[in-house]
Amino acid sequence: MKSVLSDAQKNKYAVPAFNVCNLEYAQVVIRTAEELRSPVIVALHPIEIAYGGLREMASIVKGLAGDVTVPVVLHLDHGDTLEDVVGCIVHGFTSVMIDASKQSFADNIAATSEVVRFAHAAGVDVEAELGLVGGAEGDQYAHKEQIMKDQLTDPDMALEFVEETGVDSLAVAIGTAHGFYRGTPHIDLERLTVIRSKVDIPLVLHGGSGTGDEVLKETINRGITKINIATELKYAFHQGLVNAMKEDEEEFEPRVIMPGGQSSAKELITQKITLFGSANRV
Repeated sequence: MKSVLSDAQKNKYAVPAFNVCNLEYAQVVIRTAEELRSPVIVALHPIEIAYGGLREMASIVKGLAGDVTVPVVLHLDHGDTLEDVVGCIVHGFTSVMIDASKQSFADNIAATSEVVRFAHAAGVDVEAELGLVGGAEGDQYAHKEQIMKDQLTDPDMALEFVEETGVDSLAVAIGTAHGFYRGTPHIDLERLTVIRSKVDIPLVLHGGSGTGDEVLKETINRGITKINIATELKYAFHQGLVNAMKEDEEEFEPRVIMPGGQSSAKELITQKITLFGSANRV
């Protein structure tokens, strides 16, 4: 992660992180990145690991990554505990996120520092989160609660957090949310500018789905180097499956139906890679 995001930060583009949960998702993400010559981050949230299996999903992603020439980061998204992190490192993840953002500032520093010590000893990079990225995870795709100003990332606290923990990248809360929005989100771009002026490590934007192309481009201009896309990818894949089944309602062969989902997902992945400026970087 560190080498991939360092280049993005230097050259002012963002690397997409796409969440996957099975073979078909991992295939289309990695193969599309290869076609577009883009580095890519393949992310697995604990709910996706629970669904696909840690050993199984790690093996799938590593196998597919071995067939391409672009950098592929295998990343734990929103790990809750040191145990989550250890399990992923054992199975070959090259990056992990510890999300203790719902804890107090001091406890977030303590939890993140512990993970950093362990992960760095194993040669693995660490992402952490400071502030609240709202919305819902898993099966509920909705931004349900208004994000208050005091829940956003404080720039001075961000500097202290980075200095105290030694973390490699920082997910910041500037008004985005996981899942599809209800209403129009207010993204605090000025806050991002101040954070970037104080913190020199790569910055991460969670809740990229549905945020709007122009806003995402502006966040990149202001220092974001990694943008997470999960809900939009899942929705695109689903719509492709629905359309494939509508074309022939009697068809039940997965080898015929699944490419429909992958085709729709590929369009979305291509659009994001192009928007983020990561195409033709390798």
